[in-house]
Amino acid sequence: MDILYIHPAKQEVEARYDKFRSCPPYPFIPVGVVGFVNMLRAEGYQVRGLNLPVELLQRPTFSLRQWLKSQRILPKLVLIDLHWYEHSFGAMSVAQTVKETLPDTTVVVGGLTTSYFGEEILADFDYVDYAIRGDAEEPLRQLAAQVVGKGSSQVNDIPNLIQRPGSGQRPEQNLGFYFADAATLDSLDFVSMDWLSNQRAYAALQYSGAGLMTLRKPKLLSHWLTVGRGCVFDCIYCGGGKESHSELAGRNGYVLRSPEGVVEDVARLAKEGFQQVNLSLDIATYPAKWWRAFFAQLRNDGIRIGIYNEFFQLPSNDFIDELCKTADLAHTEVAISPLSGDEEVRRKNGKFYTNERFLRMLETLKKYEVPIFIYFSLNLPGETPQTFKKTLYLADQIGKTYPHHLLRMLNPCHTLDPMSPMSRQPDSFGMNVQFTTFRDYYDYCKGTGWEPRRVVRGQHRGFEMASRPTRIVEQMAQIWDVFAQAQQFRCFPVPRGW
Repeated sequence: MDILYIHPAKQEVEARYDKFRSCPPYPFIPVGVVGFVNMLRAEGYQVRGLNLPVELLQRPTFSLRQWLKSQRILPKLVLIDLHWYEHSFGAMSVAQTVKETLPDTTVVVGGLTTSYFGEEILADFDYVDYAIRGDAEEPLRQLAAQVVGKGSSQVNDIPNLIQRPGSGQRPEQNLGFYFADAATLDSLDFVSMDWLSNQRAYAALQYSGAGLMTLRKPKLLSHWLTVGRGCVFDCIYCGGGKESHSELAGRNGYVLRSPEGVVEDVARLAKEGFQQVNLSLDIATYPAKWWRAFFAQLRNDGIRIGIYNEFFQLPSNDFIDELCKTADLAHTEVAISPLSGDEEVRRKNGKFYTNERFLRMLETLKKYEVPIFIYFSLNLPGETPQTFKKTLYLADQIGKTYPHHLLRMLNPCHTLDPMSPMSRQPDSFGMNVQFTTFRDYYDYCKGTGWEPRRVVRGQHRGFEMASRPTRIVEQMAQIWDVFAQAQQFRCFPVPRGW
């Protein structure tokens, strides 16, 4: 083995999910990882991958430290994703374990959270050697050549790489800059997962819908597939919006893969027995020419597979018609986030449609019997006990009109996302912000990996509304829980963890 990729859990590397009640371990691998791992394999490197939370769920006594020691050929380069802030503690726990076990191995972290906090991570955590800001394909190609192969360039010339220039000096990013264009994305293999331990269990974990999920003998398989990068929106709670991608990755809006390239990948998944494909971006927000070509080619090629798509805004009726003519609806699900029943609150948070339009769209989905997952958000700016009554009313309307066996609904609390407009401009939203540094997120994740006996929903979220203290959020959560318990569809209580 030349290179090892590890996806961390939210919790520490020795987490015992069989003994204690954990908060979600966040087991999903960032979709871009699949592409650059397969790129490195195509370069001739021997690459293996571990999804640590899946390993721990499969084998509660799994020891990363012992596993590393048992390898016949030790990796020279270890890649750890720190994309979502929920892995801030877990990623550092993995890095520390790797460095203590294999002190001569080079440890690299990357992802959106790394891109924002890269210099701070290197300044405070000695067991991380390098961080990558933005897209990682070319930086990893060159770094792997340096560490594992026979690279001709100098580390100082590798684009997007953050390093320690010398003893006592603050970490800084190299001058070169790189981001992946559409042609590069289409050239990558975003499907092959044979390098990942317990790959079928992970495929089962990705399935979204009504089916029973089993990891040990999975029957329902899904795969998160890269269909592009970037975003064209700036929802105030999201750290992966247009401005963040512009600042951290040099991207302005979407970089779209070709519909033909995506169809080829979907065909591979269908041939390999997958029942569902999860699309990494909302293709309903792509140009109509793109998704019309995508659906038409799927039909022309006789490819019928379930599709999971998260609608960023409301789709057109034409899109819904095309989706439902093409997808295997038994394994399809769409996610929609109205966030609040109050239209002004919804608009303030980046969703631009009325309740009337939303309910009309549900009628179109209902006609085709499409499974849906509705997301509200209990603690976003503007949601108060008064506006919350409108949320309950809208949720009740949905439950009374949509078939119960096709409906799931959740109303969680948001945590402050680094680089989100809420984080960058808290005064604009009447907020007091508590999380501003990587250490803040590290401490938050370390302290919220396991459910305490008593939970106050809205607490430890990195922010508080000046006009809505946390105790009010808990009162709203209790009201929602009563509502949820009374429903005949799958309406979940407000999560008691983070």
